[in-house]
Amino acid sequence: MTGISSFATQREGAYIGVGSSGPLTYVAKIDPIWVEFSVSENQLLKARANEDDGRIREPRAGQFDVEIALADGSIYPETGRITFADASLSETTGTFLLRAELPNPKRGDGREDQLRPGQFVRVRLKGAVRPDAILVPQRAVQQGAKGNFVWVVDADGKAQFRPVEVGVWHGDDWFIDGGLEDGETVVVDGALKLRAGAAVQITEPNKDSAKAAGKEQG
Repeated sequence: MTGISSFATQREGAYIGVGSSGPLTYVAKIDPIWVEFSVSENQLLKARANEDDGRIREPRAGQFDVEIALADGSIYPETGRITFADASLSETTGTFLLRAELPNPKRGDGREDQLRPGQFVRVRLKGAVRPDAILVPQRAVQQGAKGNFVWVVDADGKAQFRPVEVGVWHGDDWFIDGGLEDGETVVVDGALKLRAGAAVQITEPNKDSAKAAGKEQG
């Protein structure tokens, strides 16, 4: 086996009895390396509901690309695939154990491998797509007594109150799961001064702030 051995649990010359000494050491396989992570029951149920509603389309046969972020926030350069999924949820934690396998080669510059056994990382699954998704800047969404809402501009150039159903964040934007249609104009700045029927002067936003359709999820 190729890997890195741990410290020896017995000294040279010590008497080793059958079944009494335990392992002498262990060897950690480094390349490829396993990354284990868990998904909560709520996350599983929400993902299934979103797929049933057509809000999310998962990759074929669940072939997600596994990306990991290190403790300092940097992204590990190699990606992997899920190779194991537990048969049942943990009764103790209510989570579903998954395991991914990633290449972990030496980088050829004299430094050690980046990933080591016992290291903590953050896992991101990439490959799911939101068909016909609508994104609005986070600052455009406000919260009132009856939930989240935005201001839209109607054909007469007047502000109209619009309740919306929000999804997850994507960078500085928010997915809108319900309440808006493609092509509608949403007020991003100055919304606190608006009231229903007020005339609105439209200024085109930065194109990077108004995105739609088919964003990849992580």
